[in-house]
Amino acid sequence: MKHAFLVWVQYLLPQRLISLIIYHTARCTFPPLKNLLIKWFKKRYEIDLGEAEETNHLNYESFNAFFTRRLKTSARPISGDEHTIISPVDGHLTHFGTASTKKLIQAKGIFYSTEELLGEARGLAELNQISYMTLYLSPRQYHRVHLPLSGKLLKTRYIPGKRFSVNKVTASYVKGLYCLNERVISWFKTDAGTMAVVFVGALNVSSISTQWMGEIKSRRTKTWDANEVNAQRYERGDEIGKFNLGSTVILIMNPNNLVWCSRLNQGQQINMAEKIGTVVTNPINKKKYV
Repeated sequence: MKHAFLVWVQYLLPQRLISLIIYHTARCTFPPLKNLLIKWFKKRYEIDLGEAEETNHLNYESFNAFFTRRLKTSARPISGDEHTIISPVDGHLTHFGTASTKKLIQAKGIFYSTEELLGEARGLAELNQISYMTLYLSPRQYHRVHLPLSGKLLKTRYIPGKRFSVNKVTASYVKGLYCLNERVISWFKTDAGTMAVVFVGALNVSSISTQWMGEIKSRRTKTWDANEVNAQRYERGDEIGKFNLGSTVILIMNPNNLVWCSRLNQGQQINMAEKIGTVVTNPINKKKYV
């Protein structure tokens, strides 16, 4: 009952006003305020800066700079070779597997479709099945997103929406949560076929940024094609974007061209650059897991 009430309250909150206030507060460079916010957040979420490029929390110019802090190059060594699919983020593995595009799992008994999530009925959305992985980023984790597999950027789409929390409780109550929330989707052409990386916004997420477009400013559904995003090839492990607070990343790929790692389990924590799967060169003889 308590959980249901907390979710219900989110329907009443002025989500965009909250995000606007957080946007400006998080970017405030006034030392007393930004230091207070950083100290509180660091203590509240027990954040260890040992892996960060800047280990002194007072040296960050704003709370947002602290939240989106870079890690040392040595902190996340890239696993495997070019056939190894790596985790795009530090996050908790919410769901993964192969499923019908009409029945991707959000939570127990709650499903959503690829078409709704991506905002289109072609490409990956037209497949009978897809392989997908949902990774939830908690407040204490690293919030930059990296490419799981080398590939050429094809296009990017922004879809405005709500900003419900994407934690486990909310995901268990709000149907179609990931399709209701604001999101940025980027498609890449890879050795495993077309891959979509979905950035899902959430409550308190003040904005989403990509390497090729910077901070997304649009407030209406908009698609930028290859020419508009200055399409280029990005290598496995390259940074492709970040959450300015929040949230969740969903990876969608063709199931014929990959296998997930056998060690993966729902709920486990995965670090960016860890192996999550392998590109299949011979789909006919592929195994379910590796």
